[in-house]
Amino acid sequence: MRLTDPVADMLARIRNAANARHQKVDIPASKLKAEIARILKEEGYIANFKATEEEGHKVLRVYLKYGSNNEAVISKLERVSRPGCPRLCAALRPFRACWAVWESIS
Repeated sequence: MRLTDPVADMLARIRNAANARHQKVDIPASKLKAEIARILKEEGYIANFKATEEEGHKVLRVYLKYGSNNEAVISKLERVSRPGCPRLCAALRPFRACWAVWESIS
């Protein structure tokens, strides 16, 4: 199955897993997704991540981070730009999808 927006798929999987209170989520791996996970870890939004291989496919395993009272650190992910209405985001080129992580409890 081919995805049209793999970054959106990655962030949707993380959001859904956090809402379902999972400890980890598996995402099809790529270099771009690994770099996004690295940045999310550096900023304190996820606990950890690692690249593994399951059944012949490369997988990026993301371990989610929760605060007190089992509240997810990432509580809301929202797309800032749309394909027909691009907005500039810091350090990103125009006409690329921008994502913002909102309402962190860290």
